[in-house]
Amino acid sequence: MADAALYDYFKRSEKMGWSPYDLTESAQIQTIARPERINETQLSAVKTVLFVEDHLPGYLAEYLRIMTDPDMPDDQQIMNRKVLHFTFRWVSEEDRHAHVLERYLTGSGLVPSAELEEETLRERRTAYNFPFDHRTNMVEGFIYLALQEKATHLYYRALQKDIDEPLLKTLLGRMGADEASHGAFFYQLLIESFKGDLDALAKKITAVADTFKMPVQNNLLNYRRQLLGMMRAAPSYKHPDVFADMMKAVENAAKKYSRDSLDLISPEIRE
Repeated sequence: MADAALYDYFKRSEKMGWSPYDLTESAQIQTIARPERINETQLSAVKTVLFVEDHLPGYLAEYLRIMTDPDMPDDQQIMNRKVLHFTFRWVSEEDRHAHVLERYLTGSGLVPSAELEEETLRERRTAYNFPFDHRTNMVEGFIYLALQEKATHLYYRALQKDIDEPLLKTLLGRMGADEASHGAFFYQLLIESFKGDLDALAKKITAVADTFKMPVQNNLLNYRRQLLGMMRAAPSYKHPDVFADMMKAVENAAKKYSRDSLDLISPEIRE
């Protein structure tokens, strides 16, 4: 069930490849960027996005701990090794989000380099713990990750729409496309795993969504203040859309199970 999801993800990833240096060389920033169009609320939100993406060392350490647990049954260890093919590429793509935002903020003069390094170090020091027991709730864990990626995708798309800075719009578009692709991987993995009983999957999604919180809620300092700033910067973001999007994927798959049913509210990953 993982093989098809991996194939489609890597095929997308190769076509969507980009470098953090693509649009953040100093000459390009001076030509394209209009940092004066970013207000303080929007700047704060972009920094919070960077803090989230920059927490990757903690995320990766936790995922590797889970995926390499020697006490897991053999069949689960085989599945985990397959999923790690995705994980390593996923982490690399998330890392370039942190990298490109760091280059943008410092290269555009919005934040001094030393100040940004100090802030990201401060936010990175908290530990990340996966909210599900991987030995008993692996499916719920994948649902959680699917919701997390979709929430990030929809937020980047909303922020891209609600700001008026051309270079940052471009960067958010590329980042959002990556997140849409990550979410599609988890959607496909789950739907193919449950294609004989999609009602059961829908019930599990509902249960996870009822208690869903983004992973950084226990990591970022002054999280509520930072979250409020993010919502003010992107008023077109609607959190309930995250759950609705995933349920629509299941409903479409139930009507006609195919890979085409996974292409929902993620036009960024279409050819």
